[in-house]
Amino acid sequence: MRIKLNLFFAFILVLISMNVFSQSGLNDKDPKSNPLKQFELNMNTPQMDLQNFDILKQIEPTASTNTMYNDQLLEGAVDANKYIVGPNDIFSLGIWGVVNTPLPISVSPEGSLIIPSVGEVAVAGLTLAETKSRVIAAVKKRFISAEVTLTLVSPRRFLVTVAGVGQGTYPTSAIMRASSIIAFIFSDSLSLMKSGTMPNERYNFSFRNIKLKRKNGEIQRIDLYEYFATQDERYNPFLREGDVITLQKYDWEGKFVAVQGAVQFPGVFEYIQGDDLETALQLVRGVASVANLDSITVSRMDPTATRMEKIYLSFDKDKNFKLEPNDRVYVNAHAEQRRDFRVLVLGEVVRPGNYPITLNTTRLSDIINEAGGLLPNSYLPNSEVYRKLDTFFIQTKNRDTLENVYTRRLNDIVSNKEEKESFDQDLLYKIGRVNVDFEKLEKGDNSQDVILKNGDIVYIADNKKEVYVYGQVNRPGFVPYKEGADAQYYIDAAGGYGERADEDEIRVIKFKTREWLEPDEATIQSSDFVYVPRIIKRDFAYDIDLISKVAGVIVSVITLTLLVIQSQK
Repeated sequence: MRIKLNLFFAFILVLISMNVFSQSGLNDKDPKSNPLKQFELNMNTPQMDLQNFDILKQIEPTASTNTMYNDQLLEGAVDANKYIVGPNDIFSLGIWGVVNTPLPISVSPEGSLIIPSVGEVAVAGLTLAETKSRVIAAVKKRFISAEVTLTLVSPRRFLVTVAGVGQGTYPTSAIMRASSIIAFIFSDSLSLMKSGTMPNERYNFSFRNIKLKRKNGEIQRIDLYEYFATQDERYNPFLREGDVITLQKYDWEGKFVAVQGAVQFPGVFEYIQGDDLETALQLVRGVASVANLDSITVSRMDPTATRMEKIYLSFDKDKNFKLEPNDRVYVNAHAEQRRDFRVLVLGEVVRPGNYPITLNTTRLSDIINEAGGLLPNSYLPNSEVYRKLDTFFIQTKNRDTLENVYTRRLNDIVSNKEEKESFDQDLLYKIGRVNVDFEKLEKGDNSQDVILKNGDIVYIADNKKEVYVYGQVNRPGFVPYKEGADAQYYIDAAGGYGERADEDEIRVIKFKTREWLEPDEATIQSSDFVYVPRIIKRDFAYDIDLISKVAGVIVSVITLTLLVIQSQK
């Protein structure tokens, strides 16, 4: 008798499962494939064709594979101990050994699962683990010998309400966190404009004090900074039906906490009551590798805002130190910074390349020796050490303009147009040269053994054994260097003077300093330049103008002299 009853109920379950799948659109157009529909037709039950009632489909869409096995993005496997079951969740019920086809069932709007031949099981508000336990226990009472399973196959979708910024209702699902709705609102101009917020104001709102009110009256604080720093789900919970999210403006000049120094992402953050030192370091995503966690300073203004108190903390001992509004937290770096300091050695050395140095201790001679020493063709008079110019730590493209402004203020020299032009010209010649006499260094003068800095470039010049002659000479170009020769020697070697050469204004230009010297003042060295300018012919009008100016000055002097003589009579 018991076997007959089990077979009867199994037959009923098979019919019901066929009915559910037919309603899901599997064989909806063929009534012969659906025993229940065939039964209804035989009973001449009036049927209403809802195929063209689109509005009804929008309000209550029919089940399909898109809703039963949807494409919602998941963070990972659903945690059965945290997922809260609600209306429209779709499950797969397996009663193995009795009905070997899984039965799709969904939670009704009242929060219950209707299980054929078992009855109604209330599950709304339970965790997924509790729901599994309750349903399996109920089915086991009816099918004692069967193996029963309950699997969530499609998390439900629903609406949540947003108040304040982007007010309105928004579609979501039980596997979405509050941050997904917040991110959408702040990225969608129309959502912002619902509350009169312009898109450029999207960052004027609180991201640490967002209120989430549950349907049961429970209130939670959403803190996106804290969540993404710690992944603590308390600060970014999954959404449920009836949730109300309230986004509010934040006064950045009001309560804040600033975190600076040797940290990953320094910044200013909204202050929340209860923030401590550990929270502050979480907000900046932790500290840098050079941070000294035993040397943290909190600067705190007194109530009158006239005195700043310094509080010195160690993270391990003081991580729970409570911060106050407008505190400034500064994480100091270790005094000894073991970073990747290096210099670049180029030119006439045995092994050119990058070489590591230590901070403020490595000298020039150390690096030259490490590079294998000098090659025979090295030329020390033209060798250089170059250093980066860190002018106010500003961008290179703006450096010259701003430096002109800063370095000209409060001076007593640049006062007219000509002086300004001269100053600007000299400023363009600023280069990061370190004054080193390599010849003296080679002879053992320790005063030339400078301490190298990170990023320095050491260039050991080669002896080109030539002098470049240009300007008004017949054959401008390189002339072989001859030790002790004067400028006239190199001019003759370049073919002599050109037709319009100004022989009285010849200059020797030093390769290293680019200094212009008169020939009798200069000792010409390899790689120097000899320049012969041209005679500038001026027209008659220029001469007349010059004569008139000189005559005017003479007449003024004579007139002044006569006035002085006349006044003394």
